Amino acid sequence: MKKLQQFLQRPYLYIFITCIGIGLKFYHLDSRYFWIDEVYTIQHTSGISANEYIDLIPINEVKNISFYDDLLHLNTQNLIISSQLKGLAISPSLTPGHYVFLIFWHRIVGDDYLSYRLFSLFCFLLTLLFLFLLSKTLFQSDLSAWIIISLFAVSPFFHIYVQEARYYMLWVCIITLLNYIFFQAMKFNKAKWWVAYSTLGILALYISIFSCFIIFGHLIYIFILKKNLRFIFSVNLIIISLFYLPWIFSIIHYHEEISNSLSWQFGWKDHQQFWEPLAWQLFGFTHIFVSLEDHLWANWAIVEGNAKPDLIITLIISVFILLLIIISTVYLLRKSSKETSYFLALIFLPMLLAFWISDFVRDAYLSYTWKYELPDFIVIILIVGFFIAGKIYTGKNIFAGIYIALVIVAVISIFNITNHRCWSAFKEECQERIDAAQLFSNDAKPLLITDLSNWQGINGFYGLITQCESQNIDILRASPDIENVEELIEDKDYSDLYVMYASAELMENLKGQFKEKMDSLVIDGMPSLWKININD
Repeated sequence: MKKLQQFLQRPYLYIFITCIGIGLKFYHLDSRYFWIDEVYTIQHTSGISANEYIDLIPINEVKNISFYDDLLHLNTQNLIISSQLKGLAISPSLTPGHYVFLIFWHRIVGDDYLSYRLFSLFCFLLTLLFLFLLSKTLFQSDLSAWIIISLFAVSPFFHIYVQEARYYMLWVCIITLLNYIFFQAMKFNKAKWWVAYSTLGILALYISIFSCFIIFGHLIYIFILKKNLRFIFSVNLIIISLFYLPWIFSIIHYHEEISNSLSWQFGWKDHQQFWEPLAWQLFGFTHIFVSLEDHLWANWAIVEGNAKPDLIITLIISVFILLLIIISTVYLLRKSSKETSYFLALIFLPMLLAFWISDFVRDAYLSYTWKYELPDFIVIILIVGFFIAGKIYTGKNIFAGIYIALVIVAVISIFNITNHRCWSAFKEECQERIDAAQLFSNDAKPLLITDLSNWQGINGFYGLITQCESQNIDILRASPDIENVEELIEDKDYSDLYVMYASAELMENLKGQFKEKMDSLVIDGMPSLWKININD
């Protein structure tokens, strides 16, 4: 028993678990659907607006799929860095900092779809280092730090965003480093640390406007516990604000476009109780350790009060993890220093409370979109890791069993996630594009006719393009009033003609031209796909 206790207090087990978590990040990294938000990443990185992207595609002209594919491979476009940066500066966005990094990344690493996901993975690896430093600074314990980074490494919730070409892992990385630098600046009170803090604070805001909640938490912390640093922190806050001010003006200028892009967050439910957004956030934290396929619906059932027997196992896991989080929080308040508990509370509560109140007042959806609260999820890992480390250090080896159970459930969840090509908010649309791409790729020489009339626009259509595995596919971007389609393609010798993402006007036009040759392909997940039987 003594040897076991000694082993558990050494880093070997936790390094091994961390390595497993790192290895799993590469598993099926390139097989998951490259969904619409990831296409937006490439489009924004180009500095070309969505309307300009559409203008790059000629109307009523047949182009091979390679033409469309090249538009998403930025290195083939001979873009100039200055033009990309200029395009970003005049684009409506709440996360411009991410694309600045990618402008240089795709030139160094490559511009394949996988390359953009590798940037998220790179940020994840850096976060492991910064999280270790932050954990050790907060808790003065190597054991706590090792347990915390191992739990982060195998977290299925963070795994989703490590394998996604979006800004989330960069944001987590910068926020984690910002929190560490904040403590170093307070400890040493040297100019170099405060300059680093201001720089990271500015960068954090440009990566996500929600970083303001973390900086606000730092402000409250300083004014409560570090009165001697009020002036220097206020100076830093002014510097951060001044450097972010130009983008505030940009947000105000493009407020209508930004509001339209976020309109999906509103009116999703006729009425919600005051406590519902908070309850949904709390049960959302259980996804740190478990993300089984029905876990989302189990949590929903708990909040809505209509749990079903087939969800009982998942419900038990969710309740157990939530209890573990609550017990860990109580332990933190009792055992950690005042500075540590205040700090974690003040970087955690502002975002949680703001989302909760905002959702109730506006009947919005922020509390139900957990990816916007990633810094709060990091706080939960810190709290739970500190609790487990404290119990293991005092010889209560049953908590080592709890730790192993969390790791096993997390790893199972990761396999569950990575074995599904669709793990996004739009699973039906995702599967529709995968099935359609497979159909076109298996055809000898198909032609796809479209006027890009789908609710997700050109980027939604590109989600289909990224899934096609054949270079024999031609695409005709047609105007709704296109004439003489048969004459346009008569020398092409196509095996099949398909119509997808077409407006009602184009459909009526094509039905008039092809009459009985046009049939709807009623295939599960593809209700809007038509086939023109040109060989009849």
